[in-house]
Amino acid sequence: VLVLDILFDCLWVSQLDLGRLIMPGTDEKKDDPMSQLKARTAASAAEKDKLAKERMERVKAGIEEARRKRKAEEAAAATAAKKTKTESADDLLASLYGGLPEPDPEKDEIQATKVKEAEKWRSHRFPPLMAEDPSKVIFLDVDGVLRPLTAGGFRSMMVDGEWALRAETADFISSALLAVRHIVENTGAIIVLSSEWRRDAPMREGVDNILQEYEMRPCATWTPTDLPRDMGTENPFKAFTERRAREISQWLSTNPQVKQWVVIDDINMADADSDRKAGTLLMAPRIVQTHRKIGLTMEQAGAAVKLLRGEKLPPQILTVQPHVELV
Repeated sequence: VLVLDILFDCLWVSQLDLGRLIMPGTDEKKDDPMSQLKARTAASAAEKDKLAKERMERVKAGIEEARRKRKAEEAAAATAAKKTKTESADDLLASLYGGLPEPDPEKDEIQATKVKEAEKWRSHRFPPLMAEDPSKVIFLDVDGVLRPLTAGGFRSMMVDGEWALRAETADFISSALLAVRHIVENTGAIIVLSSEWRRDAPMREGVDNILQEYEMRPCATWTPTDLPRDMGTENPFKAFTERRAREISQWLSTNPQVKQWVVIDDINMADADSDRKAGTLLMAPRIVQTHRKIGLTMEQAGAAVKLLRGEKLPPQILTVQPHVELV
């Protein structure tokens, strides 16, 4: 029996050792130093990741809070600056107009009524102009047409050590300007300056200003200024007239849109027809000659309107014209 018990114990121990070799136990795995190190490393890494994420969230929150505070501060500063600027402007206005009386609604209403009456009077002062028609042109002289042909028309002054011209329009004839306006009102024609006033910018500006005072459009342009006078002609008046006819003709040659045109001048432009150069158009059918002392009349304006509408008229030439020396 004793031998059997010993054999049995040996067999049981052998089986137990064999089981341990085939299926290692949990306790041994837990006690393995490498496994413990791996576990601690994994736990430490997880903790570090968690802390890093928490730190990043706090940084982001801090940045957003800083941005919000900065925007709030900028908005407050802008509001304060605007308020300061408004207060400064108010202070300036107060210093400038502080002594003025308080608004008076009754007086304001009276003033508004006066303004409306002035606008109404202005609207009835001149009839409205027709729409501009570039196919119709008025070649406009100044001396002897809009003002008497006398000395003057400009004033010279010293500017920065140089002499400068300034147009004088005080002697322009009101009735002549009204006559020009009558033509523009009824035809829509544009004005091309053919006068010697076109040679200097201050003189052209003077003409434009006086036209605008009578609620007309300024001159659209002016005739050429670079054509020489024919010095072979003994009569200086005829040479002057012939050159002006060439200037008008050259302008028309470069503006084929023009269908009807009239020349308003105190010079008898028909004189240029007797010795026309190549390319120069006939002036007699288009001239409306004015009296040098009277200027353009309403009757002559009516003739100009008819010519611009394409009607055929006898040459509008004066039988008597005051003599003037050309210098």
